[in-house]
Amino acid sequence: MKNGIISYKWRDRIDDITPSNLRIGMDLLLIEDANVIRAERVIGEEPFKVDMSMAIIYDKGEAMFKIDMHKYGVKAPAVIIIMAGQTCELLGFSKDLQGRAIAMSDTFSDSLFVGIERGYAHRLYSSMINNPLINLDNDQNVFSEYYQLLRNIVQSPDSEFKIDAVRHLTLAMFYGYSHMKHDMSIYIEGTSRQDNIYAAFLQAVEKYYKKEREVRFYAEKICVTAKHLSQVVKEVSGRTASDIIKDYLITEIKALLLSTNMTIQQISDYLNFPSQSVFGKYFKRITGKSPKEYRKM
Repeated sequence: MKNGIISYKWRDRIDDITPSNLRIGMDLLLIEDANVIRAERVIGEEPFKVDMSMAIIYDKGEAMFKIDMHKYGVKAPAVIIIMAGQTCELLGFSKDLQGRAIAMSDTFSDSLFVGIERGYAHRLYSSMINNPLINLDNDQNVFSEYYQLLRNIVQSPDSEFKIDAVRHLTLAMFYGYSHMKHDMSIYIEGTSRQDNIYAAFLQAVEKYYKKEREVRFYAEKICVTAKHLSQVVKEVSGRTASDIIKDYLITEIKALLLSTNMTIQQISDYLNFPSQSVFGKYFKRITGKSPKEYRKM
């Protein structure tokens, strides 16, 4: 994973239910087990950092996810894209949930962007991070056909060009259909000044929360006063700016404790706490558990 974080091999948790004829090594897995699609056996009920990118195609039912602190209500037919390094939390799902998933290793997903114009690739990547949910409506067959083509290639006995074929097919999908479904900007024409300030605040928090916890810092980043920012955030979201920053931080700590090999000291240093003792007291004050107790969960 990026940023020096060593993740548990998340994909190994589904290794036993991903047959060899539905994978190419550990670079690409096709997941058809309904229990995995519900994510109860993969992500669980706590925040979890994933070390693969996933495109989950929902054919039936509903689910609620939180990805990097943003809630997404998924109602089939739909596709949700989760990128490697993101923090996921399953909030609930219906009993009739059905679908399929395509899981890609970091190495494979990074290779998709090789040779592509950097600015264009960055815009699409950012778009998938900011807009991971695609409601299919009448376009369900597009993703179903893509999945079936991918399945045919993976199961083909001709292995010489298999990974290249899969890469080009995936690239075509991301840069074709998915591109048309994504909005490339967080600023939407016609929105209020308050909404744009709030959007800029969230974007800044997502970028800096691992190091910066003061509202004043974010106010300076988006060129408003701390008082004005606090007022806008409260009016738009009903929550304080400090609480939003805290939620980002606590979710990140939980994910690092549960799904990485980092020591508590390393997590404390990574998140810019002055000491492990301060880090432990901060976490326990908010969650009621010490980092060590929480990790034992």
